[in-house]
Amino acid sequence: MRKLHLYAGMSNLPSLPALRAFEAAARLGSFQEAAEAIGVSPTAISHHIRGLEANLNVQLFTRRARQVHLTDEGERLAYGASRAFRILETSVDSVVNQTQKTKVRIALGPSFATRWLLPRFAEFCEYFPKVELDLVQTPLLVSPQNVDADIFITWGDGKFPGMVSDPLLSVLTAPVASPALIARLGRPETPSDLLRYPLIHQRDTLGWGAWFMGAGVHSELALAGPIIEDTNVVLQAAIAGQGIVMGWIPLINTELKNGELVQLFDPVLSENRAYHLVRRKSGPRETKVDQICNWLINQAAL
Repeated sequence: MRKLHLYAGMSNLPSLPALRAFEAAARLGSFQEAAEAIGVSPTAISHHIRGLEANLNVQLFTRRARQVHLTDEGERLAYGASRAFRILETSVDSVVNQTQKTKVRIALGPSFATRWLLPRFAEFCEYFPKVELDLVQTPLLVSPQNVDADIFITWGDGKFPGMVSDPLLSVLTAPVASPALIARLGRPETPSDLLRYPLIHQRDTLGWGAWFMGAGVHSELALAGPIIEDTNVVLQAAIAGQGIVMGWIPLINTELKNGELVQLFDPVLSENRAYHLVRRKSGPRETKVDQICNWLINQAAL
């Protein structure tokens, strides 16, 4: 008979619900989103984390208005907690059903998931019938080294120390507007005309600034217009005729094809950056992960 080697460690280990709440909040960067992810109230998340901080006698988050950020101690605990929950999850899965599909976790932003990956989901399932995808939403500026996932799809220059990185999808940027806005304000004839139109920015004004520079337009005035974080909100504002936005091609191909948005000028390559597939150099499912990465790259090439 096999002997069971049971853990007889610290009796003051923090409660599992508190660690689960912390791990979700650290991964998502939001108490509200963590509450939605694990099915509790934001108050419960806050209560668990304050209790955990009191138990450990350290501050895990800095809190500013509605935003929270990990402290150095929080970063260390988040890395360990994330790995521990993955190990626990894998162990439970193996006990419940040894014939269960191989689970592969992909971390990516919600916009890329909605606009590029999910339209290919049915084909993926047909090609990989024994793989169960677990899509994990990640904030924009999280480093792949701090995310517990088999594959990380992120925007950048592809330089991630200690990780394997492959280019997935290059993005072209071009000004786009709704037919309603064009009918109301007229279509701009030259790139410099855009400076007189209402502009909408995504995350910051750098995208518009880079495009204007590429188009040879120089202005000493700061670019005006609202700045919106969420890509989908930006596009909905453009479709509603609220302003001209910097569209990412091919991620807005659907809106261009169905006429909701109109491309106004030629596109330029976006800031010499692209979407990349990032993964660790080795792992328990590296063969399957490599196969999925190759499939994704082939899809992007189409």
